[in-house]
Amino acid sequence: MKILLENWQLDSSRLPANWQENIAVYASNASGIPIEALQAVQIISCSTDSRGKVPKLVLNLLLETSAAPKKAGKLISDADAAAYKTPSLPLPSASKLRNPLVIGTGPAGISAAFVLAQAGCCPIIIDRGPAVDLRVAAHRKFLQSRQLDEEKNLLIGEGGAGTFSDGKLYTGTRDINAMFLKKLWVECGAPQEILWRTRAHIGSDNLPAIAANLRRKITELGGRFLFDTNIVDLLIRNGRCCGVITSTGEILEAPAVILAPGLGGRELIRNLCKKVAWEPKLFQSGCRIEHPQYLIDKAMYHITPRPQALGAAEYHIVSHKGNLPVSSFCMCPGGTLVNASAWEKHSISNGMSCFDRSGKFANSCLIATFDPAVWGNIENLFADFDDLEKRIFTAGGSDYTFPAQDAASFCRKTPGLKSCESGCETGIVPARLDQLLMPELQETLSAAIMDFERKIPGFVRNGKLIGAESFVSSPIRICRDRVSYQNPSLPGLYPAGEGCGLAGGIVSAGCDGIRCALALLNE
Repeated sequence: MKILLENWQLDSSRLPANWQENIAVYASNASGIPIEALQAVQIISCSTDSRGKVPKLVLNLLLETSAAPKKAGKLISDADAAAYKTPSLPLPSASKLRNPLVIGTGPAGISAAFVLAQAGCCPIIIDRGPAVDLRVAAHRKFLQSRQLDEEKNLLIGEGGAGTFSDGKLYTGTRDINAMFLKKLWVECGAPQEILWRTRAHIGSDNLPAIAANLRRKITELGGRFLFDTNIVDLLIRNGRCCGVITSTGEILEAPAVILAPGLGGRELIRNLCKKVAWEPKLFQSGCRIEHPQYLIDKAMYHITPRPQALGAAEYHIVSHKGNLPVSSFCMCPGGTLVNASAWEKHSISNGMSCFDRSGKFANSCLIATFDPAVWGNIENLFADFDDLEKRIFTAGGSDYTFPAQDAASFCRKTPGLKSCESGCETGIVPARLDQLLMPELQETLSAAIMDFERKIPGFVRNGKLIGAESFVSSPIRICRDRVSYQNPSLPGLYPAGEGCGLAGGIVSAGCDGIRCALALLNE
């Protein structure tokens, strides 16, 4: 029989770090079912409730058992239990489509490629950068030499920007595509717990291997990868996209093109805006803030030291005190702050963390939302942010070190950086970020930071602003028909993911790639 155990709470202070390994014992105690009668225990979800004095783990479990529960749990049918299993995607059994092109190997592109490969289409996947192992080596070389390679870095290459990130998989829905992706990532080496943690993450130490394993799966299914191949234009015949043109002038023909270049494909997107339908969209920009992790643990969990069963605490906060709303984004507990520029003499901040999130510092981006209309035209907007990235680079010493300023000094508009100790891998130096950032962003961030002090005591006193995160999302959206998923001005072109302004984050971008692939298969 199948038993559902809902909203069951465990005192985190009494649990070991590996509590899930003993989940059958805990389930037996909670349900009153003898442990020998438990045939299987599946964790459906796990969240943390920190509203009380001691944080609680809140779990939903599915039990397969030969005995009825005596304390808690309800009997459910096999059909209801099946809802908690990962469903299969409705793929055409034998697609006649052959060799479609997928531009980009980030979450959107690689997810689309996998679906196409599963359907027997033998997709050709193109990336401007190299395979992931060469990206890892290139980043190590960059840290040693401080010489940036524009063709392989934290933005460009296999896996896209998400490969060097915290690997957050937050989603507010049990979307079939999201469930499919998580299962796929587990098959490729992701931790099993991403299937049930409500705020799951993969970790930057796991992501490169997962990207490589996913490539191997696609190759085994007939897909082919072309790395170090820079796409500069689309091949258009009779009003339809039928391939691409590379930087060497090579023409690659195809029945259709899925365009998923990510935020690193800035030049390609700007060039394509001269040829395809697009529209400006609201976008986010901001600045990283860093704190000691113990401060965030204490504020979120209300207990010290942090219980072993709990990971490094994270936060999501919003303020409406300034001219623009400000929220935290891409919060990296126990993480590292990185320079994720893909362009020489530009500095762009980002955050990442390993799976265990054991670093001394926490960082997140404080972002505000802007309307491109303020700049008059899109070229003025890009010029302004291009200048910002260059100013940040110069202020850091022109070697990709980041300029930084204490949060209190930033809000007071005075110089000040008490300590250069940081989780930033390229280091920090004192600078006047209050003068480097655009005035509108400086003012609204100052108001928000003071507001956040009420929610996280010590936020101002212990915080430091570091660098600038210019484009958190794209200010451009490549238009797409809601049914066919093709660009309305250019049939055969399927825009997807963050770079096209159609998604944000690993899960939403991956799901977007899946939907594009399914639309192409069903054309």
